[in-house]
Amino acid sequence: MVEQISQDVAAGAAANRFLPFLRTFLGDLLSALVLVPVSATYLLSYTALVYSGALAFGRPAGLAAMLVTSLVAGLVTGLTSSFRFASGTLDNNATAIMAMVAAALAAEMGPTADPDALLATVIVGMAIAGLAAGASLLAIGAARAGGVVRLLPLQVMAGFLGTTGWILASGALRVSLGRPLDLAVLGDPTLLARVGAMLAIAGAFAFIAPRVKSPMVLPALIGLSIGLHHVAFHFLGVDLAAQREAGWLIAFPSNLSLEFPWSPAALAHVDWRALSHQGLALLVLGLVAPISLLLTATGLETATRHEARIDRELLVGGASSLLSGAAGGTIGFVTFARSMTLKEAGAGSRAAPVIATLLIGVMPFAFPQALGVIPVTALGGLLFYLGGGLLHKWVIQTRAKMSLGEWIAIPVVIALSVHYDIIIGVFAGLLLGCVHFTATYGLGAPVRARYFGDVALSNVWRSHADRELLWETARQRRVLYLQGFLFFGTANRLLKEVRAEIERGGLRWLVVDLGGVDDVDSSALSTLQRICEIAAARDMTVLFSAMPAEAAERLRRHARAQVFATLDDALEWCETRTLVAAGHVSSAHETLSARLREEFGEESAQFLLSQFSAVDVPAGGTLIAQGARSEELAFIESGRASVHVVFEDRPPVRVRTLVAGTMIGELGFYVGVPRTATIRADTDCRLICVTPGDISRLEADYPHLALGFHRLVAKRLCLRIHDKDHLIAGLMRGMRRSTERAAGRAAPARAGGWE
Repeated sequence: MVEQISQDVAAGAAANRFLPFLRTFLGDLLSALVLVPVSATYLLSYTALVYSGALAFGRPAGLAAMLVTSLVAGLVTGLTSSFRFASGTLDNNATAIMAMVAAALAAEMGPTADPDALLATVIVGMAIAGLAAGASLLAIGAARAGGVVRLLPLQVMAGFLGTTGWILASGALRVSLGRPLDLAVLGDPTLLARVGAMLAIAGAFAFIAPRVKSPMVLPALIGLSIGLHHVAFHFLGVDLAAQREAGWLIAFPSNLSLEFPWSPAALAHVDWRALSHQGLALLVLGLVAPISLLLTATGLETATRHEARIDRELLVGGASSLLSGAAGGTIGFVTFARSMTLKEAGAGSRAAPVIATLLIGVMPFAFPQALGVIPVTALGGLLFYLGGGLLHKWVIQTRAKMSLGEWIAIPVVIALSVHYDIIIGVFAGLLLGCVHFTATYGLGAPVRARYFGDVALSNVWRSHADRELLWETARQRRVLYLQGFLFFGTANRLLKEVRAEIERGGLRWLVVDLGGVDDVDSSALSTLQRICEIAAARDMTVLFSAMPAEAAERLRRHARAQVFATLDDALEWCETRTLVAAGHVSSAHETLSARLREEFGEESAQFLLSQFSAVDVPAGGTLIAQGARSEELAFIESGRASVHVVFEDRPPVRVRTLVAGTMIGELGFYVGVPRTATIRADTDCRLICVTPGDISRLEADYPHLALGFHRLVAKRLCLRIHDKDHLIAGLMRGMRRSTERAAGRAAPARAGGWE
């Protein structure tokens, strides 16, 4: 009995393991069956696109080569991609470029070329493209440099993808017509009917697919278009043989055979001279493949919210393309539409893409006649839909995201690529991008703003007497705030503007702030060195702040310039030398003890100080913590401290430097609000702290001393308001001067402000 129970339990456990496996397998099988007709249509479309016109005779061999790509890319991608449902096959962007290469080879070899030689040259060229793209993808993936692909300018990428769209759309017409588009088509009702049917199918795809948010809609529409075609011709009484005769169906042989392109017999037919002339076009596919794979991987990442491992996808795509090229195929890796079709159809494991790949790869060899029932209008409609979508997305929609100067490069790239060569188009796009960059930054003002020393002040707290002196000498100090990218296009304008500032006269210090500058090239660096030479001849000092580290080192080495890490450091340096030159070397007379002696005399001052407590804070200690509630008022009697504002989402920001004589904590003392910043001691500090209880005792026992103390605090607060008013007045003068200059009205120069 016990043995029977154990056997039943084991059988139940096995069933519990088998049933989920069976459900997953059935889901994978059904999703693979859904993908088969879609992939077959894509394969036939790409074959008809590449092997058209003079190459139409080679469609069976071309289809066999593309089936090799589908098999290799499908298996490698399905088994190793970071997406478990990923389906790999030919890439439409690379296939469009290969169609151009194939057409160029056919044109160069001419109409009298040996068909075997033409076909062998094209197939070997496609295989070389697979090897080149595979090597490129593997190199980028192995170096973990997938992000480098993103550095390609958007205009060039959009132009390339727009070119792909044009090739697919124009190729759709050739596939549907079975010949190049010309005026003779207008006189042939059958050809016009095929074009009309193709455009109707493409229009249905374009109208329905965006409105039905499911990857299953495209397979359904492809199946529907094929079904409607055969229903219509059945009622018209036209059989399959007659449809092939009229060009509605592609005629395939009763069996497909695969010829290995690297065999000595096949290589003997290759026209290596013609192939060498397309060498750059084949190599440029090494750049096309990473871009296309990157777009696909990021698209899958967005659609599925599953993080794409870009470098892994590059390695997988490189391996599949390399193996495909070695086996006689071409470029192939993960594709978006078919991967999403598998996922939405219920794929639960890697078995789904593997089963789909095997079915797609084996079926045409086992049942090639099945391919002959797909009408050319469905093939052309699919190509036209894909091409029109690329043109709309990368030419029409990008116009709203770019300036006209940026966008104009896209149609130029497309026109040159179609008329001449994809390489010429890409290089033209890069050139136009450089020209636009130069024009945009070159015409832009390198100086964003400029202020005299009454507005451009350091964050160091100064005594009122020191500030008055700094205001009086404000026109000796000038700050230029630079912006953008300093290069040869802006260097001359910068030199002219700085020379005008120097020749204005009266300046002793010129601060050039590069905090808003992206970078500095060698031409701009030479200009900065020239500025130092001009200033030295006028007995002026030029200071540079927030300069990129490498540029700062080169400038120090060649011009012996004053370079500071921050603008505040540079301003403090200038102000300190201004004060030293005028004999203002200390703020000791601003301390609380000094002010009390001045207001009340020595005896009363000593008595008041005895009512307050003295606190010593070591360097690095906290005087006040942001957000804390405290009613103490404090005076820095000696030492130096810094004010930091703490934010939730970024590190604390240093906004002020405090020295002896500074009053802190007055808001908490008089209003009771929490501390608005954190103050830390830069050096050992001594504070004199005043509590509400201290003041209450003074008000009760010595009201005249309490009143005098409040008067002293009020004076300090009024001086702060005076400082703010002075700063606001300087800013308003600068804004008014800027407005007048923009309106073309000259105004007399006033102290302070920007010009």
